[in-house]
Amino acid sequence: MLMRLPLVLLSSFLGLWDALGQMNTLTGTSLTIDEGTSLRIDSPLNWFLESGSATSNNGSIELGPGTELIEAPGAAITGSGTERTLRTYSIPVNAMDPGGLGGLITTDQVLGILEVVRGHIPFVDYSGQSSIARWIEFNPTNNSGLNATLAFRYDTQELNGLIESSLILHQALGGDVWGYLASTVNTADRTVTTAGLNSLGTYTTFDQDLPSGLSDPETIPKYSLFSNPGGQPFLFVPSGEIVEFAEIITTAGKVVQTWSPKWAAGLYELPVRSVSTGLYIIRLNDRFILNFVQP
Repeated sequence: MLMRLPLVLLSSFLGLWDALGQMNTLTGTSLTIDEGTSLRIDSPLNWFLESGSATSNNGSIELGPGTELIEAPGAAITGSGTERTLRTYSIPVNAMDPGGLGGLITTDQVLGILEVVRGHIPFVDYSGQSSIARWIEFNPTNNSGLNATLAFRYDTQELNGLIESSLILHQALGGDVWGYLASTVNTADRTVTTAGLNSLGTYTTFDQDLPSGLSDPETIPKYSLFSNPGGQPFLFVPSGEIVEFAEIITTAGKVVQTWSPKWAAGLYELPVRSVSTGLYIIRLNDRFILNFVQP
């Protein structure tokens, strides 16, 4: 069921709306969006969640293209539902936070139409580690060659028992597999920031580098391979490195594929769909070697 509530009714249970385009969930106010219901705000306005207010979203909140969510510390939305916004960007963006959902993007590329979805149920990876109680998914029209920086904002009430100063940004690779990203924590701004992202996806934070089924830390301390449940391998390129040349080699030493990707720091899907089933070696820049299995 979709609830499209007029602003006069919104003001009655959200707190206050005025002609300046501002809506407040006031201190001491509680708002709950029930499971199976949606709240959509189309009007261009700033929605302030004041300190001491409580908003639980167990359904869906849709923010229009001119609606910005501003959450006071300790008053971030909770619940089992999601918040979503759809924006269009025809120019590069600098620390742009679509809808105020907590994902600040910087890129010299044009993203086009961008869908942002945020949720609050922690993820548990296959090793049993739990994330904070926030995740954000980005789906832009243009999603390659971005060289993007992402500052992932969190609220301390979402830490879920994790160590704030140790938070590390991770990107979903599929199923319960997550790839860690070199990142820095700013506890004053409550952000975890990473750079050099070739593309955007789904992100959350854990307080340690999660293990991956295909990483080889003894042989390669920096580069890592990850595999999603379907077997598609991904390569993590560490900060300060650029993959100028890559080769896929059989265990018998036969080169079956070469390419010059020019990959800077970030996470990349390896183009190996045409490679036959078996065990292979990937050699990077004629120096680094990792093993992977092609299913």
